[in-house]
Amino acid sequence: MKEGTILASHSSTGEVVLVTGAAAGIGWATARAFAAAGRTVLLADIDGARAADRAVQLGGPHEGIAVDMADAAAVAALIAGIGARHGRLDVLVNNAGRIDGGTPVVDQSLDGFRSLIALNLGGVEAAALNAFELMRRQGGGVIVNVASGAALRAIPLRNGYSASKAGVVALTRNHALAFARDGVRVNAIAPGYTRTELVDRLIAEERVDAAKAARRIPLGRMGEPEEIAAAILHLASPDAGYMTGALLVADGASHAYGGSEDANLVRGARPAAPPPGAPVIAVGPGPVGGALAARLAARGAVAVPAGEGLDRLPRLDGLLNTDPRPDEAGHLERIFLGAQAAGRVMLRQGYGAVVNLTSALGQVGLPEQGVSGPEAAAVGMLTRTMACEWGASGIRVNCLAAGLMGPDSARWLPRIPLRRLAEPAEIAAVADFLLSPAAGFVSGSVVPVDGGLGANGGMDISA
Repeated sequence: MKEGTILASHSSTGEVVLVTGAAAGIGWATARAFAAAGRTVLLADIDGARAADRAVQLGGPHEGIAVDMADAAAVAALIAGIGARHGRLDVLVNNAGRIDGGTPVVDQSLDGFRSLIALNLGGVEAAALNAFELMRRQGGGVIVNVASGAALRAIPLRNGYSASKAGVVALTRNHALAFARDGVRVNAIAPGYTRTELVDRLIAEERVDAAKAARRIPLGRMGEPEEIAAAILHLASPDAGYMTGALLVADGASHAYGGSEDANLVRGARPAAPPPGAPVIAVGPGPVGGALAARLAARGAVAVPAGEGLDRLPRLDGLLNTDPRPDEAGHLERIFLGAQAAGRVMLRQGYGAVVNLTSALGQVGLPEQGVSGPEAAAVGMLTRTMACEWGASGIRVNCLAAGLMGPDSARWLPRIPLRRLAEPAEIAAVADFLLSPAAGFVSGSVVPVDGGLGANGGMDISA
């Protein structure tokens, strides 16, 4: 079958999304999510016939395309063909890849190693570079690279896979800085154990112990492909408009766990589904809290002030834990007390989500930041601890590392790839996602919403 052949096609309207490795697993769930959101989805896969079948299943203006993502020339032809047929490409989801396994480093052939790197890292780079040229001409776009939890933790007998995914994380940061001036945002997602068709087959063949895997995850379960797809959809949306160069980890907090016992020990009630009715979200003071309260009202949730009296609420689905004095000493303590109060309620009910709002200064070194950076970093680790303690009771805890806001921060603009300061509504949009069911497998993460500041390894971004 000729690469680049369109195997199923319908008329194209609206935003155009390319999902690679789209015929199965996370790629297929992502294609469905974008199609449901009204985008035209192009499903690229080495199994072109299956991609064609998937496009037909979606119905509407979608295409299946056969392509070997390890072939740089084929990738270039893929993107050129999209430009010729559709005139634009709004979102690229770089999902194509494969797993190695079972071969020790000393026995791994160089050809085998090269083959995996060519797909998992080289294919991601080729797709991003070619997509960028098309996005630059149209005035902007979004790239989401699918990395892996293996990029953060080494797995024996997975030498090439872990290395390639770590490369994807670094490539994401590099491209985010290089592409920002042309309006192209680049972020990555690192899924953990996810119940894809491949994993289900490995479980059936007794090559993966599902119970053992769950014991390593504070939330006590594997993720679902639809949960990873929902996170990808968020990264590609305007709600993530101030995120670039970021890595969103979606693994049930397994990356955050450093204990020696099982990660899924229940320390409160067992996980329970929230009761029917409007969710109740406690919102801390400040401009981000105000912006979030408006968003919650728009989606039918009930916003109540954070602080005293949380234990008297009939339910508590979420907390945006803010500090009106984040730049002063005591920020860590104030965040601790706010989360502690919510945690006591949520541990009794067996569900809930907490977002601790702190500064991006905990993720980057800047002169004259005083106590802000160290205390913000401490909030990040406190968040991970809470996620690991409370996860088995169905409670997710994340830290939102907010970018610089206000006129006093204008002097740092040369270090911010997006070349502007954060707006409270942009921070609130990500907080809303983290508090929602769409972020159901995101926990223990420090999520930078900083315009790429944390990804920047140099002092100034060149003009």
